Amino acid sequence: MKMIYLFIIYLFTFSPGLLSACATCYGAPDAPATQGLNMAILVLLGFISAILLIISLSIFSIYKKSKLYHSQVNYEPTTK
Repeated sequence: MKMIYLFIIYLFTFSPGLLSACATCYGAPDAPATQGLNMAILVLLGFISAILLIISLSIFSIYKKSKLYHSQVNYEPTTK
């Protein structure tokens, strides 16, 4: 596994042409393809943010319900 990582590092170090940027970074700002890529990036960022927010709110809701349940049951965890 270590050899694979070393090969990838070697490949990217000595082949900088493989790491060229997309049209969003180096394209003409007024080109329709560049504007489309910019909008695609924003849409994907919005989807990811919404999903992470839903996951966070779900975890917080479960935490609150668990805390309420344990306070009503008089749950005393044992620590050793």
